[in-house]
This record gives sequence, structure tokens and C-alpha cells, in this order.
Amino acid sequence: MTKNTGTSHLRMRLFSYLGKYGTIIALGVMILFFSILLPPFRSPENLINVLGQMSLLSIFSAAMTCCLKMGDFDLSIGAIASITGIVVANLLVAEYGMLVAIGSGLLTGIVCGLVNGLLVAYVELSAFVCTLATMSVMLGGAMAITKGLSIWNLPASFGFLGRGDLFGIPNRFTIMIVLFVLLALVHSYTPTGRRMEAIGGNAEASRMSGINVRFHRLLGFILSGFCSAIGGIVLTSAVMSANASQGTPYLMDAFGACFIGAATVRIGQFHIWGTLVGVMIVVVAINGLIIMMVPGYYTNMIQGVILLLAILMSSTGTRLLRK
Repeated sequence: MTKNTGTSHLRMRLFSYLGKYGTIIALGVMILFFSILLPPFRSPENLINVLGQMSLLSIFSAAMTCCLKMGDFDLSIGAIASITGIVVANLLVAEYGMLVAIGSGLLTGIVCGLVNGLLVAYVELSAFVCTLATMSVMLGGAMAITKGLSIWNLPASFGFLGRGDLFGIPNRFTIMIVLFVLLALVHSYTPTGRRMEAIGGNAEASRMSGINVRFHRLLGFILSGFCSAIGGIVLTSAVMSANASQGTPYLMDAFGACFIGAATVRIGQFHIWGTLVGVMIVVVAINGLIIMMVPGYYTNMIQGVILLLAILMSSTGTRLLRK
């Protein structure tokens, strides 16, 4: 009886360890596999390339995490990025100056997040359906503004954010790290962040304990809009143009990264550092496949598989933790 109990405890500890750190182990195995199989993968040039690819997806995934941690969805992050980029590009072309353009872009993201938050938290619309609708409105508005065309001829100095580097490290990677550190501090070490965490665990219990659930959900959408705006500005700087659809491809990858993060260390909980691990898994996988010259349609299929596996890992880990 004692032997069976000891074996059961050992098995549970093993499952617990794999549940918490399985994604990190998988990332390490993936990096080792590609490094051995593909010499170009481990080159310094490719490392810089991976850091650049990580940066944008990390910013959009951080935006998604701000809502997911409270049980909400924000499908409009890519649309907010697109319309932010268009606002910034138009102001730069009109020679309003970089500070005015970037400030207006950030304000655009905040307003979009505020609208989403008011509709979801106070009008009590479904977050999924509401942000799907606002995404369509934003994309339609962006298309109307640009007439379906791209905005070019941005000042060369604007490329410093998305194309420049400091001591060989891409500036967009530095922006991403600063944003993640700030969000981690807010989420983990402020009363507001801890209340948002509590709402994600149990919104009804949080309401009964005196937490203003509506306000904090609104704040989550505002943070999401702000982060999406940063992503849109950096993306516009990186490609030195803006169009109505340039932010939308990041939506699915951001979902995948967030759900992988929810299966990392803190099982079933969306948190910023877990999201970063998820981003690394998605980016390393795609980068390795590109170096292997895998056709693009297979890459899209694998991205879909990664998203499915991420959701499966998160839900399975949550069920095991409850048991």
C-alpha cells in the first residue's frame, strides 16, 4: 500500500514538473534540433533575425495577454495596429513631426481599447463577438482612409524604431523588453495587477470581495489597445509603410503564443513571461522551417497545429491541476 502510494506521488510530481516546464523543455529541444541540423540557424546573423521577429509578435501577444488574463478576448489587436500605423504614417507624410505622429498613434490605440472596454465591461457584450465587430469596423475604416493603397515616403529618421539597432541589438527588441518588464511589474507588483489576476481566476468572487470588475476589465482593454498601438508603430517603422491589413497576420500567432504561455509554469493562467516563452516557440519553429525551405502553405499548417497543441496543453494542464 505504501509502495503504491509512493509511486503515485512520484508520478504526480513528474506530471506536475512536465506540466509546468514542458514548454520550456520543448523550446530547448527545438533549438538544439535546429542548431545541429541547420548550421545557418545558429549563425549570429540569424540570431539577430530571430530577435527582430520575436519583437513584433511579442508586443502583439502582450496586448492579447492583458485581456486573456481576465477571461476576455481581443480580436482587434491587428486592426488597431493597422489603423495606428495609418494615422502615424499620414501625419509623418504631412510633416507634423515624429513626436506628434507617435503620440497620436498611441492615443488612437488607447481610444480603440477604451471603446472595446466600454462595450464589453459596461454594455456587457461578448468580448469575442464585440472585438470581432470592432475589428471589422477598424479594418473598413483603414481601407476607406487609404483607398486600399499603402502609404509610402516616410522620413528616414522614423526607421530608427523598427530598423535601427544599438550595439547590434535591434531597437524593436529593446522596446519589447522594456514593455514586458513594465507589464510584469504592473501585473505582479501593483494592487491593480493583482486585482486583474483575481478577476481572471474568478470574476464573481472578485466582485463579491469588493473589486470593481468592470473598471479593471476596461483597463485591460485599454492596455491591450496601447500595446497594439506600440506594435503598429514599430511595424510601420520596420517596413517604412502603412496599409490597412499589415497588422492582421499577427492575430493567430499571438493567440498561439498566449495559450502556450498559459501552459508554462503557472498552469491555466495567462501571464506575461509565459507568453514570451510561447512567442519564442512560435518564432523558432517558423524560423527553422523557413531555413529548411519548407513551402509557405506547410508553414501555415504547422502554425495552426501549434495553436491547437497550445490550447490542448493549456486545457489539459488545467484539468490535471484541478484533479
